[in-house]
Amino acid sequence: MKTIVIGIGNPYLSDDSVGLRVAEELKGKVEADVDFLTSTDFDVVGKILGYDRAIIVDAIKKIKKAGNIHVLNVDDLFVSYKFSGSHSLDLATSIKIGYEIFGDEMPKDIKIVAIEVENIDFGYECSEKVKEAIPKAVEIVKRLVESE
Repeated sequence: MKTIVIGIGNPYLSDDSVGLRVAEELKGKVEADVDFLTSTDFDVVGKILGYDRAIIVDAIKKIKKAGNIHVLNVDDLFVSYKFSGSHSLDLATSIKIGYEIFGDEMPKDIKIVAIEVENIDFGYECSEKVKEAIPKAVEIVKRLVESE
């Protein structure tokens, strides 16, 4: 199964960088292409076209507790989650438009590994709870890649 892992985030906004950090940890350690994006606009669609499966790692605004990790399906995006907000077009909208325009070229399986964050102010380091979540998120993505 042709798989891509995409880490999304802004390296200058503290916890919002968590998706990038998880993807960096995975590079060369999974049987998947690994890539990075700083926005959730149509670049996401361009990156995932032609893959059977996409695993997207991104920050979400605090829902319950910083550091919590959620594995979501595309349908979940349209219901109850708010991603970090530093992106020009939200992830759900980009993916929905991708399916409408490209249909079968889009992955049949998209999972989103969403990590709850507490601080998206300017800064280069993640908060402690989010840092602690990174190895856990890496293991979750590895399991997702290995599952058929």
